[in-house]
Amino acid sequence: MEIHQLNIFIHVARIKNFTQVGRILGYSQSNISAQIQQLEKEIGAPLFNRIGRKVSLTQYGEELLPYAQEIVSTAIRMENFLKSDEAMGGTVKVGIVESLFELVTEKTITNYHSRFPNVRIELTVDGTANLKEMLQQGTLDLACLIDDAPSKAEWNCWHVIDVPIVIIANSNYNISKKDNITLRDLKDEEFILMEQSARYTIYFKNKMTETDIKFHSVLKLQSASMACRLVENGHYLSVLPLYSVVKSAEQGKVRILNVEDFSHTQYVQTILHPNKVIIPQIEGFLEELYVVLEDVVSV
Repeated sequence: MEIHQLNIFIHVARIKNFTQVGRILGYSQSNISAQIQQLEKEIGAPLFNRIGRKVSLTQYGEELLPYAQEIVSTAIRMENFLKSDEAMGGTVKVGIVESLFELVTEKTITNYHSRFPNVRIELTVDGTANLKEMLQQGTLDLACLIDDAPSKAEWNCWHVIDVPIVIIANSNYNISKKDNITLRDLKDEEFILMEQSARYTIYFKNKMTETDIKFHSVLKLQSASMACRLVENGHYLSVLPLYSVVKSAEQGKVRILNVEDFSHTQYVQTILHPNKVIIPQIEGFLEELYVVLEDVVSV
């Protein structure tokens, strides 16, 4: 039994596709199959169910997986035992949603690069749903996103910070002059909303539908910062995470509306696939990201 066989096993357990694993690790599909067959021969039991093109872990595979992860993780740490952070290399693949990208990326990467100067970072900015799919496919090591409360059974959750979702308007707009309003006061207003898959957008639209309140969605964006700037300069409203508008509100450019019948919380979270082996380079990025998130998002 060899370490690289266990590493292949972990990848197949996560991605459930021999061809994709070969593409990621730089092997042919036949080589991946041969390595898994050799491992099964040495273990003395089948590790995967192979039904058509579908691959799933057998009970033996489920039981082996935590041991394989521990062995591979220990082997990597032993390999890096005498290396300083400065001497480590490799690549860390990070996904992040746009609303957090401008707030945390620059400082996190600057701090991380000072600590791990030889590690390459591949950064993907996308929506929450797409980032989760990329984690499942094994094309990302970790993702920082905003969503409903994370499922610890589905993900390895490293950082979770609760964030209020707020409704904002231009400070000079008539509705901003009211101290207390209800959702019904927003009837027929023009809204700039985030992409259709954003959980807080879905919540807001459902809330308006439940109370039979019509509003106009004039624009859908992925960029929370762009939505905030448009509200600053026009008579639009928007539904956004508090961290993305707090600076503009402090500067008096927008007002966070006190909507009595609207209260919603989402969660900024850094997650990994539960089968992901966390090497020192990934752990270091998680540590640096956490420091910046705590400073920027916990408003």
